[in-house]
This record gives sequence, structure tokens and C-alpha cells, in this order.
Amino acid sequence: MPDFLANYLPNLCVQNRRFFESPYVWQFEPSDLPLDPRRRFPTARRACLEIGFGHGEVLEQLVQRHPETAFIGIERRPARVRKTLKRLHRAAVENCLLIRANLELIERPIFTPEAFDEILINHPDPWPKRRHEHHRFFRRETVTWLTHLLAAGGAIEVASDQRDYFFHILRLFEEDSRLSSSLAPPGYSREPIAGRVMSRFEKRVRAAGNPVWILRFQKK
Repeated sequence: MPDFLANYLPNLCVQNRRFFESPYVWQFEPSDLPLDPRRRFPTARRACLEIGFGHGEVLEQLVQRHPETAFIGIERRPARVRKTLKRLHRAAVENCLLIRANLELIERPIFTPEAFDEILINHPDPWPKRRHEHHRFFRRETVTWLTHLLAAGGAIEVASDQRDYFFHILRLFEEDSRLSSSLAPPGYSREPIAGRVMSRFEKRVRAAGNPVWILRFQKK
């Protein structure tokens, strides 16, 4: 393993303790992995993971709407973590923890198997230039890893306004025999889904008349 990757997790843990002093940040050491959200929130009925929570507006609404659910949010940018922390402190909720990390640089399982009932990923960076495609979050091994994190019957939801990238992601999900779409044919939606919380970015995209595609696959 390259030295950078070998040192990323220990350095990350040290940085996070220096950057954040909040009960809403899940501080841990490399030896603590894999993390178990169900043990951390033993009274929660469900557990949900949002990857790349951005400015935190989706997470803020969800944690208040579903107090019986434990929410874990992951974001790599410290400034966005700080902004979301302000939202959580203002809401004074008790069912959410944030993790600042770049998942692509962690070479070990960060969560226990079947840790979550739902995984949300809103508008992953498309890296549209061909020479940057290797930076994309979604690859075949990503879907395998996400499915490993889902409990039986759990669901993964992805939204994107980037047509080519969305249909690439859709094909990856369709090729995994452990998953099936929970949306009506053709297996995705361009229309807002009732009850689904939209990010500020998505609202802006839709207001401009541009489409957003949504997929939702369930683990068999």
C-alpha cells in the first residue's frame, strides 16, 4: 500500500480531533474500525447513511422528520462539515453523527456489514472529462461495497443531473444480482418522488428546467 494511503486514516483521525469539537462528530481511531452505527445508537429502529451530504440541508430535514432513525453523514470537506454542524446544533437532535473522510482513500472497511437500512447519495461529482474518470465515486466495486453495507431489504438511492454518469451508475446497479429496482419501469424517475427531500442544488437544477434522474435499488 502506498505510504500516502497507509498514513491517510491515522492522519485523518488526528486532524478531525483538531478541527472539530462537537458531540455530532464521530471521532474514532483506526483501531476502532469497523464502526457499528447500530451499537452507537442502540435504541434506533433504523440506520441511514448519507454519503457526500454537502451543505447538510437534506440531512437536517431527515433527522428531524425521522427521530427513530440513526443518521450517519460522511463528507470530505471540512467547511461543509462545519456548516452542517451548525444546522444540527440549531436543531438539537440526538440521532445524527458526522464523519469527515474521503472514502476513496480509506483502504479498510469503515462500517460493519449490513450496518444500514438506507444509503443516500445525492449528485456525486461526475468528473466529466475523460482523463478524470478514474476519480469518479461509482465503479463496480463501489456498488459491491455499498451492497455489503445494506441490511436485507435495505435501499440505495442515487440522484444526479448528469445524464451520462447517471446511466452509467444505473447499469452498475442493474448488473448486480443482489439488487432490484424499487421504482416502476424503466427503473428510474425524472419526476420528484413524494416524500423525498431534495437538496438546495437539486431544487435549483429543477427550477432551471433541467432534469434530475433518481434510482432506488433494494437489496434482496
